[in-house]
Amino acid sequence: MLNQVAKALAFPLEDRKWLPKLVIGGGVGLLLETLFVALGFLLTRELAPAGSLVAQAANFPALGFALVTFQGALAVPQADAMPSWNRWSTLCAKGLLLFVLAMAYEIVPLLFVISGFGLLVRGGAALVLGVVLIMLGTLAGITVGFFLPMGVARYLLERRLEAALHPAIVWLRIRTVLTEYVEAYLLSIGLFIVAGLIGAIPALGLLLWPFLTFYLLVAGARLFGGVCAGAG
Repeated sequence: MLNQVAKALAFPLEDRKWLPKLVIGGGVGLLLETLFVALGFLLTRELAPAGSLVAQAANFPALGFALVTFQGALAVPQADAMPSWNRWSTLCAKGLLLFVLAMAYEIVPLLFVISGFGLLVRGGAALVLGVVLIMLGTLAGITVGFFLPMGVARYLLERRLEAALHPAIVWLRIRTVLTEYVEAYLLSIGLFIVAGLIGAIPALGLLLWPFLTFYLLVAGARLFGGVCAGAG
């Protein structure tokens, strides 16, 4: 597994045009981050760096780029380079598709978290309930997110949305590569936690966050694509 992880992390950097591809992906994220933070300031008169999280989730070109990378890792033989930044409309459409699939999995946990933050703002007796809802939403999000990569793989292989949203079938596929899949999932969570800590660094973190998350998104797509390919 360590060999697979090392290859996945090295994959973006082995592309002959790795630098412009990563700069474009991170640059789009940085632009969206700036727009979201600026919009938040206009609405609230406060700088809200947390808006950068929403910006990366709405970075449809980057999500589409990751989905194509994932598909290339599922193929036999695997794609030997990152996709190109062309056909932006197609990348945006694929990114929107990935976003919709992710929301299908994460909408309920997300509602728990949003409700929890709403109660936190009220304060008082609602504070404890808010914390509980946030914790439950986070745990639920991590749990259901475990099924998402294999769900995406099933959609790409079968071209049917129901294949991605059928938990029993998705679980059966995961079981065939369970050890590698669990290791990849836990590692991806750990790497994004580290990226989040870097992103929390004042000023510098906001600049590095879009580029780091894009790199990890591409590397993660390559890793999970390879793992899911083993499930048949």
